[in-house]
Amino acid sequence: MQITIQPLHEADFEATDQIIMAAYNITHSRKEALVRYRSLPCSQAFVAKHSDLVVGFGGTLNYGPFAYIGLMSVHPALQRQGIGHVLLEHLLTWLDEQTCPSMLLDATPLGAPLYRHFQFVEDDQTMVMHLTRRVSQPLQLSEHVAPLRMEEWPALLAFDTPHFWAGRAAVLASYRDEEVSRVLVAHAGDGAISGYLIAQARTLGPWVATNAESAEYLLQHALTLPFDVAPGVFVSAHNIEALRLLTQYGFQPQRVLSHMRRGKPLKRTRQSMLYGQSSLGLG
Repeated sequence: MQITIQPLHEADFEATDQIIMAAYNITHSRKEALVRYRSLPCSQAFVAKHSDLVVGFGGTLNYGPFAYIGLMSVHPALQRQGIGHVLLEHLLTWLDEQTCPSMLLDATPLGAPLYRHFQFVEDDQTMVMHLTRRVSQPLQLSEHVAPLRMEEWPALLAFDTPHFWAGRAAVLASYRDEEVSRVLVAHAGDGAISGYLIAQARTLGPWVATNAESAEYLLQHALTLPFDVAPGVFVSAHNIEALRLLTQYGFQPQRVLSHMRRGKPLKRTRQSMLYGQSSLGLG
């Protein structure tokens, strides 16, 4: 099969979106993710084409110390014909040219063998949790949580960077600019930031907190907001406190993914202070 790899263009959004939804067996559009890959600095996205038709997609964002690869997709009727192999090889070549020391991704059981072929190893697991029931008791909202005030935006970025282990100002700003009132910030007694949670329309995350109390306060506030569907959370399967908290508030595990790495190991707080990823594609 003759396959060409090209940068994603806006004209390909509709066809690419259909490929992603078919590959992951989902019904909601992922065009907002395609827009982010096209607009964020140090990101790149490619489509695989056959006879000028989109048949696959893969995107990545290079944070500097590491990159995240996401939304690797091949049309279900054309899987296992080497398209994913060619796409991933192209993405890795682009990242190698940027001298990226580590590459991360969250792999389904179907995709994991391909990544192992390219020297990815599993160094954690990602639990996909979804809200399946609302807690019966009234939520006790803390006075220490409030929507983001723009003057504290630099402090939020300074708080996030050491926990995520990279600066991601552009990513966070892209979520903030959608609706700043859904960026919730927790403060310690001295007024310093102790956590934050961005309540997307379908996902709780990014969600970072230095302690379980702040994480719970943030979750309580987030659950009072409207959502398009019952929200989900992507979190390390070894973040015991996060899993306990989510279970307490009515979230249940839906599936487990392999959190895989290629390259240099990272010293991150993924299993403690990172309570929720922004997405499976951006980390």
